Amino acid sequence: MKKLLLILILVLSIFLVSCEKNKPFDSTMDTKQKEVEIQDEKKILFSNMSDDASIEEVRLILKKYLEEKNVDDFIKGVIEYNEAIEKTGLIGNFEEKEQVEYDVETIDKLWTSKKGDFIGTNCRLNTFMLLKNNIDIEKGRIDDSLLFLDKDAIEVGHVLDEKEAEGFKQLFSKVKTEDTKDIHVHAQKMEEHFSKVKFDENARMISVVLHDNLDGDFLFVGHVGVLVENEGKYLFIEKLSFQEPYQAIKFNRKEDCYNYLFSKYKHYSDPTTARPFIMDNGKLIELDSYDKD
Repeated sequence: MKKLLLILILVLSIFLVSCEKNKPFDSTMDTKQKEVEIQDEKKILFSNMSDDASIEEVRLILKKYLEEKNVDDFIKGVIEYNEAIEKTGLIGNFEEKEQVEYDVETIDKLWTSKKGDFIGTNCRLNTFMLLKNNIDIEKGRIDDSLLFLDKDAIEVGHVLDEKEAEGFKQLFSKVKTEDTKDIHVHAQKMEEHFSKVKFDENARMISVVLHDNLDGDFLFVGHVGVLVENEGKYLFIEKLSFQEPYQAIKFNRKEDCYNYLFSKYKHYSDPTTARPFIMDNGKLIELDSYDKD
């Protein structure tokens, strides 16, 4: 009986091994290859443009699409900021990272000690300074009540002239919306607002739109940057905040940029407001991530 049982086990083992061998070889390899490709697509390269090589690389890429003077002024601002904070925690040449954390307290102290009342520049100001000659803005209703820090930077730092400042406030005005958590309702309101702007198809404005209901229901651009193509991939330029550094980030696909931004800012809401959403130029970007925690 034991001998018969051993024979049966041996036969069963041979059968299972033969089935494994008969599985399509390409199927297993294809799955592994797809996993590797997905991982590669998620890889992003960060730089704070704090060395000569990264500065020159970014300068040359941006000059393909943007007015040369605007690019030079932007680079000048990057260098000035990096030197003022003594390059605290900055990355020079592009490095592969998931996210980067900065010592904001130290950076803020260094900046204030050298720049005094000038708060510096943020994402909106840098985006506008880069794109201002690449977009046309039709005059419309302006509500700049959420731009008080931006306006202070413009006034103290003289970063925009009077005409440019009006265009800036028009572009980033807060927008009246409805009391709902449906981002498609809000996106329609923002698309109506942005319909007054003729965007550039090659140097794209990528925005993170937030919903605020502290004093009525409004939308505003909470974060924004510039996306350009470079040799089949993409370069995204942003200034994280008044205190935090400039970042240049390389993505394999535009979608990777959208997902990076949503992942970073998805918690900028509360139970009574809609989740943040991403807009490319003046259009909503649909992401599966909107429905996930």
